[in-house]
Amino acid sequence: MRDRGDADLPEGSESESETGGSREAFFEEVLEGDAEERDSAEGGRRRPARRRGRRWMVVLLVLVVVLTAGAVGAEYLVRGQVDAAVRSALPGLSSDARIATRGIVLRQLVGGSLDSLTVDSESLEITSRGEGGGTVTLSDVDVDLSRISLRSPYPAGTVTASATIDWRQVAALAARSHPRMQGMTLKAKRTGTSAQEPGAIQASASLLGLSGEAEIVPSVGSDGSLVLTITSTRMGGEQTGVDVGDDSLLSYVGLDSSQITVPADSLPRGLRPTSAIVTDDGIRLSMAGSRVNLGQM
Repeated sequence: MRDRGDADLPEGSESESETGGSREAFFEEVLEGDAEERDSAEGGRRRPARRRGRRWMVVLLVLVVVLTAGAVGAEYLVRGQVDAAVRSALPGLSSDARIATRGIVLRQLVGGSLDSLTVDSESLEITSRGEGGGTVTLSDVDVDLSRISLRSPYPAGTVTASATIDWRQVAALAARSHPRMQGMTLKAKRTGTSAQEPGAIQASASLLGLSGEAEIVPSVGSDGSLVLTITSTRMGGEQTGVDVGDDSLLSYVGLDSSQITVPADSLPRGLRPTSAIVTDDGIRLSMAGSRVNLGQM
């Protein structure tokens, strides 16, 4: 019996160890299962949160795009209104005139005016207020304005401009106060570079069968007028003086002085010439003014 018992003891210990091992394996599987369930549960909770975060990001991006598009559209609309207002103030502008603003216009209009504005036009037709009225067409026009109101009469804080009056119109303006100059032709004799070196004009006319020529230098008078000063004359190829004697060229064209004045009222209202320079196309005027009403130019 002892031998049989002794023989059975190892079998019992083996079964017990197998049972213990199976129990440990079972508990490990259970624990692993619980961990997986916890991970899946936590992942399930995290996924909806991530999805909600992504949705909010998309909504915010859409709002940014919509607001940006709206601001761009409003800016474009306001710029169109600025263009229309300038053309209303200056109806003589050529149709291809370029009107440009600097900065964001919407922000500026909150203050009631534009900070700055530029106009680049091939021509600008203005109404002369001088004797005889009529119109004057300026060519190659460049204008810089600041602090511009878009309400009639469209006042501007400061205006600087440059434009060319062609030779035909210069002669016509001079003939308003000196009618016998109507038949004279003008052209550039020497082009200028500055107000100090304005160049010279050659004036030609036929007088009693003789050709007459004069050299004229342009300048700006203290009252804002355009002054054409005759510096030399020739008749029939002979040099003559610039006095007002009976036999002088000046007397033949009805001048009582060696200076021809184009009044300031023949030029854009509110602007005073600062220089007059001879070019091949005509006289190039630089002008400036403050508190100028564009609608009254």
